[in-house]
Amino acid sequence: MSLSLCLFAGAFLVLLFAGLPVAWAMVVSSIVWLAASGQMAFLPVLPERIFQGLDVFVLMAIPLFILAGEIINRGRITDRLISFANVLFGWMPGGLAQVNIGASILFSGITGVALGDIAALGRVFIPSMTRNGYPAAYAAAVTASSSIIGPMVPPSLIVVIYGSITGVSIGALFAACIVPGLLIGACQMCLVWVQARRRGYRGISVDRSLPAIGRSARHAVPPLLIPVIILAGILGGIMTPTEAGGLAAFYALLIAIFLYRSMGLREFLSCLDQSAVFSAQLLIIVGCGAVFTWVMGMENVPSLVERTVRDFGFHPVLLLLVLNVFMLVLGMFIDPTAAIILFVPILAAVAQAAGVDPVHFGAIAILNLNIGLLTPPLGVCLFAAERIAGCGLAALLRESWPFLVVSLAALMFVTYIPGLSLWLPRLMGF
Repeated sequence: MSLSLCLFAGAFLVLLFAGLPVAWAMVVSSIVWLAASGQMAFLPVLPERIFQGLDVFVLMAIPLFILAGEIINRGRITDRLISFANVLFGWMPGGLAQVNIGASILFSGITGVALGDIAALGRVFIPSMTRNGYPAAYAAAVTASSSIIGPMVPPSLIVVIYGSITGVSIGALFAACIVPGLLIGACQMCLVWVQARRRGYRGISVDRSLPAIGRSARHAVPPLLIPVIILAGILGGIMTPTEAGGLAAFYALLIAIFLYRSMGLREFLSCLDQSAVFSAQLLIIVGCGAVFTWVMGMENVPSLVERTVRDFGFHPVLLLLVLNVFMLVLGMFIDPTAAIILFVPILAAVAQAAGVDPVHFGAIAILNLNIGLLTPPLGVCLFAAERIAGCGLAALLRESWPFLVVSLAALMFVTYIPGLSLWLPRLMGF
């Protein structure tokens, strides 16, 4: 490893842990590499590389998916989904906790963002669960843990970024992540069932007659058609992800304005404002990541890592375990978007060289890095849920570790049973 590469990596880590935003840490460390390697003549290339990293048609889907989610949130359409989840899942032991997870599954097919799930559902479920006798820390743990389903079930922003960075079909990745996302939800529901029987958390008594179920379903069907539109369009080859995102946002706006009459011009302008800010925060990481990747390419880092792994002679089973551990540690310190941009192209190449299907590895990596949203010191979902619950981080960690364990168990199933993530893409012809 060259001195310039050591300085490059060291500068990035120091700046990152010093609290500099990851996008600027990538750019500054790249400038350090230019100076250390005597390549300052390439300094004017950096803005061009940032622009090239953003000049990808499929990335236009990101602000459109974000806009669709913002419209759903601001249009108070979430209430219909919660009511439907209540009818479907509230009868089980731990009824409100089950409805919390069930609503996350339904909501994930609309926003695809973990923090969007917490923002929309956490403010409803955490106070409601607390009023009904659940400890605040437990309510926050359920909300935070179920929020990682969001980035798995399409539409998922992290899937779009993964596909654009690695060149893997976004449609195939969408299909591959559906079953793992549902598996996470099922594992968490089973855990809540066991905990509820021990702690005496009962189900919810509501009208579950066929007419009541029909009314609830009728109100929930319009927003639930959003993921159907996206998946049918992309998997059917009718639309690109960008076109599907635009149609989803337009459809969400139509039902918010004309069907539910819950959005006016002021709310829509606020949606545009929030979507623009959030999109910029994500896309600047993507653009600056292109500079970081260019530097690693100049230093031939991918080939160096691949050769090192080959020299160790890892069996594919052991290699997947090593990669999982590495990504779990990575997710504790770095946001999933940044981790994908910085490390996944290298890790994906290593996995593919060992015979791992690229779509399968994509599902593993996306699930793995999302689990990092539940692990300190980063743990953004934990902190977001704790701010709503006001329960204290220590109490939240005590309640959330069982959910982390079942999520890791689901990760192992997805890792070592490729059919869980590959059967649907293969069925769709990918």
